Amino acid sequence: MTSSKLLKKYKEKYSILFLLCFLTLVSKLLGVDSYDFIKNAPQARWMRDVEGKLLLPFGGEESDRRGFVRYLEKVILEDGQTYAQGLMTHPEWKNRGIIRGIYEGIRIPPKAKFIAKVGFKQGADKTDGVTFKLIVISNSVGPAIVVATKPIFYDAHLDNIDVSLEQFANQTVTIIIQVEAGPSSGQDWVVWTQASLLEELPMPQITPETSAKVKASLQKKKIAETTPIPQFKPIFIKKIPLIPVGVTPPKYQIQEYKTLAVDEPISLSKVIYKNLTKANTFYFLPLEINLAREESTGNYRISAVWTQQQKIRTTLTLKAKIDPFEVKLLEEKLKATEGPSAALECLPYEEASIIDMKGWEDWDIEDIRLPTFGSLEGEMPINIAMSPETLAQLKPLLEKEGLTAAMSIKTGEKERAIPIRIGLKYFTGRIYSSIEEISYAYDEPNSILTVYNVTNHTDFPIEVKAVNLRFKIGSSEELYKNLRCQPATIIPPKEKRNIKVRFSFKDGLLLAEYRKLFPSLPSSSKPKTSIIKKVTDLIKEEIEKKAEKQKEVAEKFEEAPDPRQDNFFKNYLRSYWLEFVPDFDCQSCLDRIWDKIEVVSYIERMRRINVEILSSVFDSQAFDPPIEVEKVHVDLRSPYLSAKGKETLLTSVDFNKEKLKELVVAYLPLSSEEEFYFEYKVKAILKTGESFESSDWERISESLDLTIGPFQIKKIIQK
Repeated sequence: MTSSKLLKKYKEKYSILFLLCFLTLVSKLLGVDSYDFIKNAPQARWMRDVEGKLLLPFGGEESDRRGFVRYLEKVILEDGQTYAQGLMTHPEWKNRGIIRGIYEGIRIPPKAKFIAKVGFKQGADKTDGVTFKLIVISNSVGPAIVVATKPIFYDAHLDNIDVSLEQFANQTVTIIIQVEAGPSSGQDWVVWTQASLLEELPMPQITPETSAKVKASLQKKKIAETTPIPQFKPIFIKKIPLIPVGVTPPKYQIQEYKTLAVDEPISLSKVIYKNLTKANTFYFLPLEINLAREESTGNYRISAVWTQQQKIRTTLTLKAKIDPFEVKLLEEKLKATEGPSAALECLPYEEASIIDMKGWEDWDIEDIRLPTFGSLEGEMPINIAMSPETLAQLKPLLEKEGLTAAMSIKTGEKERAIPIRIGLKYFTGRIYSSIEEISYAYDEPNSILTVYNVTNHTDFPIEVKAVNLRFKIGSSEELYKNLRCQPATIIPPKEKRNIKVRFSFKDGLLLAEYRKLFPSLPSSSKPKTSIIKKVTDLIKEEIEKKAEKQKEVAEKFEEAPDPRQDNFFKNYLRSYWLEFVPDFDCQSCLDRIWDKIEVVSYIERMRRINVEILSSVFDSQAFDPPIEVEKVHVDLRSPYLSAKGKETLLTSVDFNKEKLKELVVAYLPLSSEEEFYFEYKVKAILKTGESFESSDWERISESLDLTIGPFQIKKIIQK
C-alpha cells in the first residue's frame, strides 16, 4: 500500500471518529432547540403584575414607566460584545417592580431544559441588580411552581441559566419568565440574547452501521458542498410607502441625545435628538400616532363608502398627539440642562413607510398621505379597501383589540419607528384637565386638599385613585406624587367632579410661601365654662339630625373654595395628572361612540325588494260589492333603504293597471345574526275620488318580496 493510500485511509477513519465525537458533544451539550422564547416574545402576554390584569404592549417605548419589552438591534451588553439582536425586559419603574412574559400551550418534551443567557445593556452601572424567576403552571401538578430563581448583577459578564424541566415531561404547560427589580428599578436594562427550551438527544452509539452511514455521508460531501443551502427569511407582511405632500426637507445630521427627566405621563417621547450641524437645535417625537377626533364634537374620523368594485373603501384619519403644553414642558426641561438658547422642534424626516401590519393582513391599503412633508403634526388619512365581511369585523376589533402597525421614518442615516394604534380604547383624550379649569381649597387641620371641577375628557367612566402635583417656586420645583383620593372618585364621560386627596406640605419653599399668606393655625382652646359645654350638647343632637338629610346635598354642592387659597395653588402649580382606571367595557359608552362614527353599516349584499300589485286589484269584480281602484300607493319604511343605516328611512311607489311591479333597492345587514326587515303601508285611491289607507305599519322579515292583492285592499276599506 502506498503512503498516499495509507494516508487517505487514516484520514477517512479519523474523520469518522471526529464527526461522531462532535455529534456526541453537540447532542449532550446543546440538544435540539424545541422552543425559542425570544422569537415568540410578540405572541406572549406581558404583564407588570402577578394577578395578570395590567397588560403591557410588546414593543413599548423605553420611556414607559410601566415597564416595557422590545427587541434591540446591534446592542452592546455589559461584557463589551455587540449582539445582533436581544430582547429587552425592563420591570415597572418602582420598588420591586416586575415584568413577566406568559407563554401558554408549550409542550415539554422528555429530558427538556430551559437554557438562557442574560445580561445588562452597557452603561447600566447604576442598577442594583434584578432577580430572575422561571415559573411553570401545569394542570397535572397544580398551582404555579417557581422552578428557578437567580439574582443577576451588572458585573461585566452575562449570566447563564440552565434549568431542568424533566418533572413536566410530556405535559402542556404555561411558562412565565419574570424579572423583578430590587429596591430601585433605575437602569434595570435587562437584555436576553438566548432563551430556549431544549431537548437533550440520546448519546449516539458508535456501531458498524453508524460508521458506515457516516462514511457514506462523507463520500457525498463534495456534492453537498456544491448544493446551495436554503436560507430562512422571515415573511415581510407589507411595506406601504407614505406619499407626503410638499417640498422634501433638507438632509440633517441628527443623533439621539438624551432622555429628559419628566415625571408627567406625556404623549411625547422623552428622548430628544440633537442637530449636529445647527447649534442649539433639538427635536422630539410623538410616542404614537392615533385616530384623529374633532375637538369640538368629539367625533372620531372614520368614514366608509361603497365602491363600484363591490368593495368598501374605509378612510381612517390619524394624527400624532402633539400637545403644546407637553412640548412646553419638554422645552423647559431642555433649557434647564442645555441653556436658555436651546430650541425644541418636531423631528423632520425625509421618507417614511408603514410596516408590520398586524391585524391588517387581509386588507388592501391603497393610499396613505401626509399634508406636509417632514411634519408629524399633520393629519394622515389611510384609505383601506376591504370586503364587506372584513368591515363587519371592524367594530368589535376596534373596541376590544385595536389594530397596530409601525410608521418608520428616516432622518439622515437613522430610521426610527413610531407605533400606530387604531382602536377606541386607545383614544380617550387627555388624562388631565387644563390647570385653568380647576380650583383648589385646603383644609389644613385635616390635611385634605379639594380639587374642584376635574373633568373626564375620555369617552369612558374613570375611577380616579390618586392625584399628582408639581409646583414651581422660582427656579425650584416640588413634586407631590400619588396623593390618594379620599375616597376613590368615579367621573362619568365628559362630566366634572370634585376630588379630595390627602395632602401635607413638605418642609420647603412652597410651605414658606404658604405661611406668608396663612400663618400657623392657633391650637384650639378647650371650653372654660360648663355653660358653653351645655349649650354645645343641646344643639349637638339637632345638628346630627340635620346632617344625614344634608349629606346628599353637600356631596353635590360643596362650598366654593377660598379665593386666596385657590390663587395660591394656581400661582405655583406647574402641572397635575391623575392616576385612574378607565372602564373600557362600558357598552353604553361604546354605543354612543359608534353613533358618532360615519361608517357604512348595511352593504354586504345589495338587493332589490320586489313590490308587486296583482292585476285583479284593478278588476272591480274581485270585490264584493264591486269597486273600481284607480291607483295604489305603497309606503316602505326600513333602516336598510340606505347604505348608511338610519331609522325610519322612507320611500314610496305608485301602481296602476299599467304598472304592476317595482324594484326597490335594499342593503342587507352585514351580520348574519341581525334580522333584515321592512314595513309597509297601503293607500287605495278609487275612481270616485275616495281614498283608504292602512292605519298601522305591516312588518315583513327575512324576505325581499311584497305582494298586494284584493284581500289587503278589502281590509283597509272595511276599516
